[in-house]
Amino acid sequence: MATIQITVSDSEKKNIEQLFNSMGFTVSSATKVFYKQALNDNGFPFTPKLSIKQTSKVIRPKISSTGALIIPDDAPQDIKDWVKNG
Repeated sequence: MATIQITVSDSEKKNIEQLFNSMGFTVSSATKVFYKQALNDNGFPFTPKLSIKQTSKVIRPKISSTGALIIPDDAPQDIKDWVKNG
């Protein structure tokens, strides 16, 4: 049996636990359902889409000569935080 770990914000963890618990699932059991359905569908069990908020601005990062990701100064702060903190 393999173990998979992901990193999410504290608020995302709390919200997803509440959502899945309200449906009778744990996060682990809901994740297993997702994986099994993805395998059955041979792809995502839904169509990934960008929300309107996400499509409002395209951010074009650059790569430095050392391989570091350079985010434009005008990028939204949440994007800068995500790149910095994961």
